[in-house]
Amino acid sequence: MKPFSAGYYIKNNKGRSAIVIFMMFLTVCMLLAGNYLGSLWWYYEEAEKLDQQIVTVGAITTDTDYADWKSFTEDLKSDTQLIAFGRTGRANGSMLDANTTIGLEVGTGSYVFNSAEDLQRAFNLLKIDFDCSGLSDMDMVMSGNFAKNISFKIGDVTPDRQFTLRGTFPGDSYVSFRIYTEPEENYYRYNLMSETLRGDALREHVRELIGDRKINIERQMVHQAYEEMEPVKAIFYAGLIILSVILAVTLNSVVTGQYVKREYEFGVYRALGIPKGRIRRKVAAELALMDVIALAAGIAVILLFSFLMNELYYIPRGKFLPYRTKMGVEGLALSNLVVLLPMIYMKGRRMSRMDVTEF
Repeated sequence: MKPFSAGYYIKNNKGRSAIVIFMMFLTVCMLLAGNYLGSLWWYYEEAEKLDQQIVTVGAITTDTDYADWKSFTEDLKSDTQLIAFGRTGRANGSMLDANTTIGLEVGTGSYVFNSAEDLQRAFNLLKIDFDCSGLSDMDMVMSGNFAKNISFKIGDVTPDRQFTLRGTFPGDSYVSFRIYTEPEENYYRYNLMSETLRGDALREHVRELIGDRKINIERQMVHQAYEEMEPVKAIFYAGLIILSVILAVTLNSVVTGQYVKREYEFGVYRALGIPKGRIRRKVAAELALMDVIALAAGIAVILLFSFLMNELYYIPRGKFLPYRTKMGVEGLALSNLVVLLPMIYMKGRRMSRMDVTEF
């Protein structure tokens, strides 16, 4: 190993390097913190997939004689791309909250269908493996994961005593499906699905069919939840910056002490004619290598910790700690850059100016 290489210093100064590596390891904790808070969004990922395949529309009160609703209903019957499941506007109450990984309760969605036959057809489109033949009015089904999360068992009823859980299906969704039977004349909502359309294409097709009629397209439950959780992001990133600055100042003091002891070494480099740019690169390489070691060790520890927590605690309770989230990755990257870049700049600048004649 060449004496001027980054690895040479670390190899011959293991104790000092270990201190720096440990403090840089702390930036990786931002990955865990981000994943922990970002787990809130995980609870809606499966619901978002369902929202991409179901559009709920309903009559609005300003359509006093329901003329628009009736004409829309007629157009639905002739639309070859949409499958309409008529339903009452009731039965949206008795909502169930999921218990999240961070200990907060979050609202969940529900889809109401008029009959077991309608629900079975919807499940076939959604590719949910469940036999609805034994279901009837006021029955409810949900994923086994959701049932574990809220400690619901077959035969349990919702808090308002309306719906009874009759079965569970495989999956991670935190959404319930319910049957509330009403005669067709009481339909003033539809769950709209398609075999060929989904997502934005499905919603746009529905908008075109509605035209200027007084028909309401309900907001997607997931988007409402995401908006409500935006303050969590703001708090996380504000705290991230504050903690990263504190860590950067602390680590900079530690590294400064180490490089002060090496000022004569770098003064000799300058006396030998080694360019300032190369000295800056040496300092940057040393700090960057210690950072890479810290990141590799830290990520491995956090992944192992997350795996053990999931297998031993969260999954058996219908919860989950994601291994990677956008907040976690961004938190790690931002914290690491706030700590590392100023340190590389300041130490490289200082060491490149050392002069052996000053000692």
